[in-house]
Amino acid sequence: MARQSVWRRVKACAGAVVMAAAILVATEPARAQEPRGVATMFTQQDAVQSFDFATGKGYQIGTATGRISGTTFVSFQFAPSGPPVGDELPITFHNEVIVTDIDGDQLFFDNDGTGTFHLGVPGASFRGSGGPLRGTYVLTGATGKYVAEWKIGTTLDYKAIATNPPSPTGALLGTVYVQLSARDKHAK
Repeated sequence: MARQSVWRRVKACAGAVVMAAAILVATEPARAQEPRGVATMFTQQDAVQSFDFATGKGYQIGTATGRISGTTFVSFQFAPSGPPVGDELPITFHNEVIVTDIDGDQLFFDNDGTGTFHLGVPGASFRGSGGPLRGTYVLTGATGKYVAEWKIGTTLDYKAIATNPPSPTGALLGTVYVQLSARDKHAK
Protein backbone atom coordinates (compact mmCIF):
# COMPACT_ATOMS: atom_id res chain seq x y z
CA MET A 1 0.00 0.00 0.00
CA ALA A 2 2.82 2.40 0.88
CA ARG A 3 4.52 1.61 -2.45
CA GLN A 4 1.39 2.53 -4.41
CA SER A 5 1.19 5.82 -2.53
CA VAL A 6 4.82 6.63 -3.37
CA TRP A 7 4.24 5.76 -7.07
CA ARG A 8 1.16 7.99 -7.19
CA ARG A 9 3.22 10.91 -5.84
CA VAL A 10 6.05 10.21 -8.31
CA LYS A 11 3.56 10.09 -11.20
CA ALA A 12 1.89 13.30 -10.02
CA CYS A 13 5.26 15.07 -9.78
CA ALA A 14 6.32 13.80 -13.21
CA GLY A 15 3.03 15.01 -14.67
CA ALA A 16 3.54 18.44 -13.11
CA VAL A 17 7.07 18.65 -14.52
CA VAL A 18 5.86 17.70 -18.03
CA MET A 19 3.05 20.26 -17.81
CA ALA A 20 5.46 23.01 -16.63
CA ALA A 21 7.86 22.20 -19.49
CA ALA A 22 4.99 22.35 -22.01
CA ILE A 23 3.95 25.76 -20.67
CA LEU A 24 7.53 27.07 -20.91
CA VAL A 25 7.92 25.83 -24.49
CA ALA A 26 4.56 27.29 -25.49
CA THR A 27 5.41 30.70 -24.04
CA GLU A 28 8.96 30.90 -25.48
CA PRO A 29 9.19 33.90 -27.82
CA ALA A 30 9.25 33.16 -31.54
CA ARG A 31 12.67 33.47 -33.21
CA ALA A 32 13.61 33.77 -36.86
CA GLN A 33 14.98 30.51 -38.21
CA GLU A 34 18.52 30.57 -39.54
CA PRO A 35 19.10 28.96 -42.93
CA ARG A 36 20.25 25.34 -42.71
CA GLY A 37 24.00 25.12 -42.21
CA VAL A 38 24.33 28.70 -40.94
CA ALA A 39 25.01 29.44 -37.28
CA THR A 40 25.06 32.71 -35.39
CA MET A 41 28.56 33.04 -33.97
CA PHE A 42 27.85 36.03 -31.76
CA THR A 43 25.84 39.19 -31.48
CA GLN A 44 27.32 42.54 -30.68
CA GLN A 45 25.66 45.46 -28.91
CA ASP A 46 27.63 48.70 -29.01
CA ALA A 47 27.22 52.34 -28.09
CA VAL A 48 28.70 54.97 -30.40
CA GLN A 49 31.26 57.04 -28.51
CA SER A 50 32.40 59.34 -31.31
CA PHE A 51 31.06 60.10 -34.79
CA ASP A 52 32.11 62.93 -37.10
CA PHE A 53 29.41 63.53 -39.76
CA ALA A 54 31.95 65.42 -41.93
CA THR A 55 34.55 62.61 -42.15
CA GLY A 56 32.35 59.59 -41.39
CA LYS A 57 34.90 58.43 -38.79
CA GLY A 58 34.09 57.28 -35.29
CA TYR A 59 34.29 54.49 -32.78
CA GLN A 60 31.95 52.39 -30.68
CA ILE A 61 32.31 50.10 -27.67
CA GLY A 62 30.10 47.37 -26.27
CA THR A 63 29.69 43.66 -25.70
CA ALA A 64 29.58 40.43 -27.68
CA THR A 65 27.50 37.44 -26.59
CA GLY A 66 27.16 33.96 -28.05
CA ARG A 67 29.85 31.47 -28.99
CA ILE A 68 32.25 34.28 -28.14
CA SER A 69 31.38 36.61 -25.28
CA GLY A 70 33.28 39.66 -24.11
CA THR A 71 33.89 43.30 -24.89
CA THR A 72 34.03 44.96 -28.30
CA PHE A 73 35.81 47.95 -29.80
CA VAL A 74 35.10 49.13 -33.35
CA SER A 75 36.91 51.93 -35.20
CA PHE A 76 34.76 52.79 -38.23
CA GLN A 77 34.58 55.03 -41.26
CA PHE A 78 31.54 55.49 -43.49
CA ALA A 79 31.97 56.86 -47.04
CA PRO A 80 29.20 57.88 -49.45
CA SER A 81 28.91 55.52 -52.43
CA GLY A 82 26.38 57.59 -54.36
CA PRO A 83 24.16 60.64 -54.11
CA PRO A 84 21.40 60.76 -51.49
CA VAL A 85 17.92 59.72 -52.53
CA GLY A 86 15.66 61.74 -50.27
CA ASP A 87 16.83 61.00 -46.72
CA GLU A 88 18.88 57.92 -47.72
CA LEU A 89 22.59 58.06 -48.45
CA PRO A 90 24.14 54.83 -49.84
CA ILE A 91 27.41 54.13 -48.02
CA THR A 92 30.36 51.79 -47.87
CA PHE A 93 32.37 51.28 -44.73
CA HIS A 94 35.63 49.91 -43.42
CA ASN A 95 35.85 49.02 -39.74
CA GLU A 96 38.52 47.50 -37.56
CA VAL A 97 37.10 45.33 -34.77
CA ILE A 98 38.57 43.89 -31.57
CA VAL A 99 36.64 41.33 -29.50
CA THR A 100 38.16 40.52 -26.09
CA ASP A 101 36.79 37.57 -24.11
CA ILE A 102 36.64 37.04 -20.34
CA ASP A 103 40.09 35.34 -20.39
CA GLY A 104 41.69 38.32 -22.13
CA ASP A 105 42.05 36.45 -25.43
CA GLN A 106 41.33 38.56 -28.51
CA LEU A 107 40.09 38.29 -32.08
CA PHE A 108 40.84 41.02 -34.65
CA PHE A 109 38.64 41.56 -37.71
CA ASP A 110 38.37 43.80 -40.75
CA ASN A 111 34.69 44.60 -41.28
CA ASP A 112 33.77 45.86 -44.74
CA GLY A 113 30.37 46.38 -46.25
CA THR A 114 27.58 48.58 -47.52
CA GLY A 115 24.46 50.14 -46.15
CA THR A 116 21.97 52.93 -46.12
CA PHE A 117 22.53 55.92 -43.88
CA HIS A 118 19.42 57.96 -43.17
CA LEU A 119 20.53 61.55 -42.82
CA GLY A 120 18.02 62.59 -40.17
CA VAL A 121 16.18 65.02 -42.42
CA PRO A 122 13.22 66.51 -40.53
CA GLY A 123 9.95 65.09 -41.83
CA ALA A 124 11.54 61.91 -43.25
CA SER A 125 9.93 58.58 -42.36
CA PHE A 126 13.11 57.33 -40.61
CA ARG A 127 13.42 59.15 -37.28
CA GLY A 128 16.99 60.08 -36.39
CA SER A 129 19.98 58.97 -38.44
CA GLY A 130 21.61 55.64 -39.26
CA GLY A 131 20.31 52.55 -40.96
CA PRO A 132 20.85 48.92 -41.97
CA LEU A 133 24.34 47.61 -42.77
CA ARG A 134 25.62 44.36 -44.37
CA GLY A 135 29.06 42.99 -44.98
CA THR A 136 31.71 40.64 -43.65
CA TYR A 137 34.02 40.26 -40.69
CA VAL A 138 37.35 38.78 -41.87
CA LEU A 139 39.71 37.49 -39.18
CA THR A 140 43.08 39.26 -39.35
CA GLY A 141 44.62 38.07 -36.07
CA ALA A 142 44.07 36.31 -32.76
CA THR A 143 45.66 35.75 -29.35
CA GLY A 144 45.56 33.00 -26.74
CA LYS A 145 43.24 30.06 -27.37
CA TYR A 146 41.94 31.61 -30.59
CA VAL A 147 45.32 31.19 -32.33
CA ALA A 148 44.70 27.43 -32.57
CA GLU A 149 40.89 27.63 -32.90
CA TRP A 150 40.49 30.29 -35.64
CA LYS A 151 42.15 30.41 -39.05
CA ILE A 152 43.29 33.81 -40.36
CA GLY A 153 40.96 34.76 -43.21
CA THR A 154 37.88 33.16 -41.61
CA THR A 155 34.88 35.13 -42.89
CA LEU A 156 31.68 35.80 -40.95
CA ASP A 157 28.62 37.34 -42.57
CA TYR A 158 27.47 40.55 -40.94
CA LYS A 159 24.17 42.38 -40.70
CA ALA A 160 23.48 45.26 -38.39
CA ILE A 161 21.41 48.29 -37.61
CA ALA A 162 23.03 51.54 -36.50
CA THR A 163 20.78 54.24 -35.09
CA ASN A 164 21.26 57.70 -33.71
CA PRO A 165 17.82 58.66 -32.38
CA PRO A 166 16.60 62.23 -32.78
CA SER A 167 18.23 64.11 -29.93
CA PRO A 168 19.26 67.57 -28.92
CA THR A 169 22.09 69.07 -30.99
CA GLY A 170 25.46 67.78 -29.81
CA ALA A 171 24.02 64.77 -27.94
CA LEU A 172 25.56 61.41 -28.84
CA LEU A 173 23.15 58.54 -28.19
CA GLY A 174 23.81 56.15 -31.07
CA THR A 175 23.66 52.38 -30.75
CA VAL A 176 24.61 49.49 -33.02
CA TYR A 177 23.24 45.94 -32.99
CA VAL A 178 25.19 43.34 -34.99
CA GLN A 179 24.59 39.67 -35.84
CA LEU A 180 27.52 37.60 -37.12
CA SER A 181 27.00 34.21 -38.69
CA ALA A 182 29.02 31.58 -40.50
CA ARG A 183 28.51 28.42 -42.46
CA ASP A 184 28.96 25.81 -39.77
CA LYS A 185 29.24 22.07 -40.32
CA HIS A 186 27.81 21.71 -36.78
CA ALA A 187 24.76 23.92 -37.42
CA LYS A 188 21.51 22.03 -37.93
